[in-house]
Amino acid sequence: MNKIKLMMILSSAISTSVYAGAYVENREAYNLANDQQEIMLRVGYNFDMGAGIMLTNTYNLRRKDELKHGYNEIEGWYPLFKPTPRLTVQPGGLITDKSIGSSGAVYLDVNYKFTPWFNLTVRNRYNHNNYSTVDLNNKLDNNDTYEIGNYWNFIITDKFSYTFEPHYFIRLNDFHSSNGKDHHWEITNTFKYRVNQHWLPYFELRWLDRYAEPYHREQNQIRLGVKYFF
Repeated sequence: MNKIKLMMILSSAISTSVYAGAYVENREAYNLANDQQEIMLRVGYNFDMGAGIMLTNTYNLRRKDELKHGYNEIEGWYPLFKPTPRLTVQPGGLITDKSIGSSGAVYLDVNYKFTPWFNLTVRNRYNHNNYSTVDLNNKLDNNDTYEIGNYWNFIITDKFSYTFEPHYFIRLNDFHSSNGKDHHWEITNTFKYRVNQHWLPYFELRWLDRYAEPYHREQNQIRLGVKYFF
């Protein structure tokens, strides 16, 4: 019985990807549509009650001789309301800084643990740019989006987990996404393997909708990353 309880606890921890304490993370991504690579470095801290904070820094590599800074970002979240052991309501927010200007987002997560091996998070998020760009009417405006995301977390074993993550974006002003429409999808499949209490490598396959101009092809992205927990 103790072994079964231990596996359930481990499964719950893996499914929500929350491990108390500090961690560092490195991730590399490659977009097959535009041949762009992204290198991400991150540090974070997860508190025992479920709150967390993380700092992210990225770099983009378009050609072998061209490495440019992507963005700096700080994000935090807090489990505000937990009416039952299965249900958690958690707001969060982030601030992003890049060369063109700054942006921010606020979101609300609702997580429900259906079983020890499956839980679902539904996210409502508003993304706002603090700078103006030229819209479809040749006017300056904020290219903001409303985002609906889902995180379907499955536990395969006490070490291996899988997350299916579809996100739907809606342009709130007169702008188009890279697919030439006022909306687009981003779908991520994440495979994680818990080596031990310190190492958590993962692999992601992503579809970022179709790239209209100038590539005229589907945006498929591959990510390889690893987290180290102290």
